[in-house]
Amino acid sequence: MVHAADLGNPTKPLPIYQQWVDRITEEMFRQGDREREAGLEISPMCDRHKACVGNTQVSFIDYIVFPLWEALSELLHPNAKPLLENMSRNRNWYSQNC
Repeated sequence: MVHAADLGNPTKPLPIYQQWVDRITEEMFRQGDREREAGLEISPMCDRHKACVGNTQVSFIDYIVFPLWEALSELLHPNAKPLLENMSRNRNWYSQNC
């Protein structure tokens, strides 16, 4: 349950999810900026000049969050249905916004 809560941002309504995405993305970009300044190879998804946040979020939902929450929803059903619906809407929004 703690792991699901940690990965639960995509289940929130889009405006809340976007705030979390913006915060996490900025943290990753700052890491990439520091790596660039140090002459290091920039970590995946940390290059603010090349990253596509939409693609990153779609992959995050498809391969990590959705499988976890789909399994968890079997335990919480029907209370998890709105969360899965939010996730689906968020995935669709990010798939169209790269």
